[in-house]
Formats: sequence, structure tokens, C-alpha cells
Amino acid sequence: MDRQHHPKILKKTSILPAAALAITSVSIFHVNASPANTELFLERYCWDCHDDAKPKAGLNLMDLGFDSTNPHNLQEWTRVFDRVSAGEMPPKDKEKPATQDLEAFLQEMGNPLLEAWNKLYKEKGRTIGRRLNPVEYEHTLRDLLQAPWLEIKETLPPDPTVHGFDNVAEGQEVSYVQMAQFLEAAGIAIDRTMLLRPDPKPKTERTWFSEKGRHLSKRDANGKKIKLPKKELDKLELPEWVDFTSQPNNAQTPRHIKTEGGKSGYYKFRVRCRAVHKDEDGNLSDPKKGHVAWINTGANRILGTFDVPSGIQGGVVEFTAWKYEGDSLDFFLATIDAPQGKGASHGDAIGVSWFEIEGPFATEECVPDQWPAPSYKALFGDLPKEEWTEKSGLREPQRLQSDGADTKMMVVSEDPHQDSARLLRSFMEKAYRRPVEEAEFQRRLSFATEAIKDKLCFQDAMRLAYKAVLCSPDFLYFSEDPGKLDDYALASRLSYLLWRSLPDDELIAAAKAGKLQSDQGLLAQFDRMLTNPKSSRFVSDFVGQWLNLRAVSNTTPDQDLYPEYFCDTHVVISSVEETEATFKKMLVEDLPVSTVVDSDFVMINERLAEVYQLDGVRGKEIREVPLPADSPRGGLITNTSVLKVTANGLATSPVLRGVWVLDRILGTPPGDPPPAAGSIDPDTRGATTVREQLAKHSTSESCASCHAYIDPPGFALESFDVMGAWREKYRAVTANGRPGPDGNRYTEALKVDPSGTTVEGESFKDIHEFRKYLLKNEDQLARNLADRLTTFATGSGVTFADRALVEGILKKAEPSKHGLRSVLKGIVLSDLFRSK
Repeated sequence: MDRQHHPKILKKTSILPAAALAITSVSIFHVNASPANTELFLERYCWDCHDDAKPKAGLNLMDLGFDSTNPHNLQEWTRVFDRVSAGEMPPKDKEKPATQDLEAFLQEMGNPLLEAWNKLYKEKGRTIGRRLNPVEYEHTLRDLLQAPWLEIKETLPPDPTVHGFDNVAEGQEVSYVQMAQFLEAAGIAIDRTMLLRPDPKPKTERTWFSEKGRHLSKRDANGKKIKLPKKELDKLELPEWVDFTSQPNNAQTPRHIKTEGGKSGYYKFRVRCRAVHKDEDGNLSDPKKGHVAWINTGANRILGTFDVPSGIQGGVVEFTAWKYEGDSLDFFLATIDAPQGKGASHGDAIGVSWFEIEGPFATEECVPDQWPAPSYKALFGDLPKEEWTEKSGLREPQRLQSDGADTKMMVVSEDPHQDSARLLRSFMEKAYRRPVEEAEFQRRLSFATEAIKDKLCFQDAMRLAYKAVLCSPDFLYFSEDPGKLDDYALASRLSYLLWRSLPDDELIAAAKAGKLQSDQGLLAQFDRMLTNPKSSRFVSDFVGQWLNLRAVSNTTPDQDLYPEYFCDTHVVISSVEETEATFKKMLVEDLPVSTVVDSDFVMINERLAEVYQLDGVRGKEIREVPLPADSPRGGLITNTSVLKVTANGLATSPVLRGVWVLDRILGTPPGDPPPAAGSIDPDTRGATTVREQLAKHSTSESCASCHAYIDPPGFALESFDVMGAWREKYRAVTANGRPGPDGNRYTEALKVDPSGTTVEGESFKDIHEFRKYLLKNEDQLARNLADRLTTFATGSGVTFADRALVEGILKKAEPSKHGLRSVLKGIVLSDLFRSK
């Protein structure tokens, strides 16, 4: 994203913000200015620092030259244009150009920049050679293969982040190693989704947590082992509970559930459980807070999260999830602490009587007798399958990378050549997101045709053809030509924006009918697709990258300083759900861009309500909760997720949080720190505050000038700890590192000072006043969000030539106060989105 690098938040000088100046300059680029003016300007004001001897920041303007065919060269000159127009360059200690010299320089620079970018667009398009990234690849395979449970992206190498996102063409490469990994991923996906095995019959298996329950459920009156039917199991409602007042082992090792397992498929999970409070005498009562538990696999894939029924009698909870054959199962007590010490037996407890699993089923609705699964039908339609024998005259089936590996099943086709052509043509049209040309169809079909002639089983022949499709450029890359997108390319661009996956049948039908070229037709699909549950993929992926929430689990709060958060996976997961739910509400209700920094509501559950010190919220579900008038909460910037990713688990850093606000929220990131800038180690003994440490760190002029921009936003957020809870004082470890009278290893230390003075000289005393300061610049908040949405939507950063179009989008969204839905709709209707 070609945003200005000047870190000022509000610009109260006579110089316009760079984005606005670029638009203004469009009307005066035709003024005849002598080319000599630019070189004279650079020589007088720039070459002193950016010459060919020791160029500061690695920028050698003396030898840079102007290459209108090189995007990287144009980006460098755009950066120069922005920093000069914003008043950042020349720096304060250097001679400043006269107004007429500055205007002449910007005019002379702006015209060739604009012409060069537009020429590149005309020849090559804005977005060059964009392909599916791992997230898009996984979602595409899930929808193409009718396998919403498929997990494949971790087998692919991650794409680098460029302009803030990993779906930008500029950062994507394809090497031989990557192609080999795509080929392997395609093979794994096809093998797993074939489910080529005898259709399993659902069965019910119950695991009793108590010894008495296990004994009675498995032996008759004579002590003989038996298998009770489900109706009989339901009668064994024993008053036997196994109560846990702490994690059975520790926070990382939950209670393992012993099951025989079964073939891959959807399962109904049931747990008879309860949440109670135990006093020191063993008396039971209802807990004062709600409790949450979940079932996860040994690979830490959460299958289901649920509120534990409160009360002595408890209750049965049920959920549905996909389980692979061989998955081990664990019962995790999400709201119960790690071990409280040997022999601890009182406090809140989660009790379990039994755990039950029923399945496998072919679909999430768990209706019996629906095999074969939808994923099998996506590959083989209605063709039957049977056990392979040598009498079939076919070669032995190849071993699959799935739970059908131990069987020798084959797909039966009476006319394999006709069936292979029929199935492959349908598959290719969906995979390629457009009509398939006969020549390319025949090339892919030849893989299956030759294999059929070679007496391979039908599924092995089709496997070769399907893999060839999933590794072809026509599948991996977006089919876009320079200029205006055709209907099919536009359908893909819209679908991969809102669903992160391929178009569905209705969208393809609209493309085939030519309906997407009109605003009305495009908006009809835009509105329809946003109401589909698959739009949550857009919310999760965009928010995760824009706000850096993908890093939310990269650090763990220190066990001694923040024991209430240590290994609290529930609060971390809930924090991301809060931010995504807030963004979703902004999108659905077209809330103004100011919601990013201020709102009168939060989207929270009980655990987050504890962090935010709000009463009256019970349960794990995220819901809208109104805020008191004096609450420091409101807006994305004070979400737990945001405050966690801008801390390191041990201490908060005004620098990290300041840079985050400047970059992610305002789109005015500071430049990179100098190589010898160093860092600040957290003082866990509490002898100094981070403000005092920064004051010492910023004694040099070069450091001080940057920190004057960066630190104020960070200071405003210092009232929030490493997980986002409000605090008045910092924490420090106890003097001897041992628990104090209250059992904690930390003590309160120096007072937090959340005040500051912005680079423009505007003072604030806390987050409330700083929030008002941010709200004064709604246009920049909107511009940043529009830039990021445009980059994410098109796979290309916003360049100098795009700025007029972005400003036009924002102008149309003004009546909604730059509502999120209005801005996104404006992007979809713009030439930026509808052209390559």
C-alpha cells in the first residue's frame, strides 16, 4: 500500500496531507515547469543527506533516476513526493524550501508520476499474476470438493505480507519447491475427500468418568462384559461425578477421553456435566460465574465449545463436529485454573459424569444412511463403489493418504471413458471459475484416458486428472486481462473478496448472463453474498491481517505477573471473536468509520466482561453490551485482542502500541528505526516506568524526533495491561520472587501515566481525550480503511494513480459518515475493482 510515511496524525500546517495533495495536483500537472527545477530542488534540499556517498535510510536520490517502466522506482519517487508534500522532508534542522519552490517541485514530480503509473496500468494492469494464497486455496478446495472440514493450508508455504496483506500479487512467487507442495496438497485433499471405503454405520460409544460408571456399563450381574444399547445406557443416570477444581494435570494437559474412535465423519458429541462450587467441607452450591469447557483433539483442534450447566444436577450438552479417524480427544476446562496445589479440593469445579460420541455421519445434519458423503459425490457423482478383486481385470487400487488406506475399494464405471469426460468437465468448469476451452479440457482428460487404457481403477485414473487440474495455472491463478474485467473474472474477484473462495452456481449464472457489468447486477450479488455465512471468512481474514490479530497467540502473559491470564486460551479466543463481531456489526449496519476508535457498545461474553469489569453478562456467546458513559472502552483500539498483540506478555510498550495506531488505524506509519536504535528491556522490578525508560532512550536528537510522533498514542493506551484490563498501577515481581500474603508473586508498583502531547502540540490526559483527538481526523481514518480494503479486494497496493479514485469513493460515502458497508460497496463499484 503506497500510503504516506509521515507519522503525523493531524496536520494543522498549510501543507495538505499527501493523499489530498496528490488529488489537488492532478488539476495543475499541466503547468509547464522546467525539468531543471526538480534537479535544482534535489541538489539544494535533498542531496546533502541522500547523495551517493553515505545516503541516509539507504536512499540515494543523486543516482536514483526516473524509470517510468519500473514500479519499484515509481514507488520510491512517490515516497519522496509524499514526504516532501507532508513537510517531513527536508527535516527540521535543514533549510526549508520557499512555498513557490515547493509547489513547482511537486507539480513537476506529480505529472510524470501520474503518467507513468497510468501507462503501466494500461500495458500490464494494476494486479499482475495473482494466485491463490494458502487460505484461499483451502477455502476453494472445501467448496469445490464439498468438504467444509478439510484442513490443507498448513501444508503450503506461507506467502509474504506486502502492503499489509498476503494476497498481494507483488509478493507472490512460484518456485519448483512451491509447485511440489501444491501438488502434494492437491493429492492429500483428493485422497481425504474420496472417503473410498465401505460406508460406515453410526454407532454410539459412551465413556464413563467414574470407576463405578465404567464398571456398570460394561458388565452384567455375573460380571460378564457386555455392550449396552443406547436406551439402556440412558437409564444409567448414576449420581457419580468426577469433579475437577483444577485442570487434571495442568493448563496444557487436559483430561484425556478414552474412546475406540471410528472412521472419519461427522459425529454428535454429548457430555453430561455440571458446574458447582465446593466449600472446604465438600458442600455444593451453584457457582457465582459461568463456566466453559470444550472438546479438542490431541492436535489442539477445537471440536466444540459449550457453557457447562450450573447446578448439582447438571445437564447434557450436545454439539456436532467432524472427527478424523485416529483423532484423540481431550476434555479442556476452559475457565478452571491450573493446579492449585497438591490436594486442592475446593472452589469452583466442573464435574463430568459421562462423555458420548455417536457417528460417523456423512453430513453435519447427522442423518443416518446418507452415505456416500458429499465429497465423494463431488468427485464421482452417483457412481457406486465396491470391493476390488483380481476378477475385475483392473490393477490393484493405489493406497490413499486417508482412513481408506487399509481397504481395497474401487469406483465402478460401466463406461469409464464417458464417465471420466462427464465428471472432469463439470469439475474443471467449477475449478477454473469460467467456461473451459475444448483444447485445455482434452489435455487434462488425457491423464485419465491413458490411465484407463493402462487398466488403472477408475478412481486412480480420475485422481491423476483431478490433481492436474488443482495444480494448473488456470486453477491457481486468477484469469484476468489488462483493462476491464469480463463477467467471469469479476465474479471471481467478488467471490474471493467476500467468501475467500470460488463463485457459487448463482454467481456464475449471473456472470454467464452478463449481469455483473451493471451496477444493479453487481450490487445484487454483493448484498446476497454478504448475508451468506461464508462472508465470515472475509471478516476473519481481513481483520486478522489488518489489525495483526494472527499474532494474538504469539505471546503468553507472564505466569508470575499476570496469573489470571496465564494459559487462558478462552480469553484469547474470545478476544478475537469480539473484534470480528464488532467489524461484522459495522459491515452489516453500515456503522461509521469512527467506530474503529469509539463506540457506545462492545461485543463480549462473560470472560471478556470480567476483563472489562462489566456486570450482567453470562455465558460464552458473544453479544452486544451497551457501555456506561464513563467507560474507557469502545472502538476496536481498546479491544482485548488489539491490546494483547501490542504487548509482549511481560510488559506493555508505548512504542509498539504507538506504531500500531499510526500504521493500522491512521495509515501514517513512521519510518524504519535506525540500525543502532536499540530496544528497551522491561523493568519487572518496578523501579522505573516505561515512560522514564523511553526518556533516557530518546536523548539523541534522531531518536527524540521519531518518538515524539510514536509515543503519544502508546502513552494513551498505557492504562491497559498486557491483556487489555484497566489498571492504575504497573505490576512488579515481589522483592524475593516468592508469593506474598495474598499468594501472588507480583505487587503493585509505580502509577501509570496515560497523558501525552501530540506532535502538533495538543495535550491529552487519558484515553478519553486521546480518543476525541483521533475523532477529529475522520477523513484520515476513512482513507486508511479504504486503502486497506482496496488492497485486499484487488490484490494490489494503492498507488499514486489510484488516489483520485479512492477519494471519489470516500466522497460518495460521506452521507453515511464513511460507513464500512458504504465504503466497501463503493470499492466494488469502482474501476479499481472492476479492472485488472
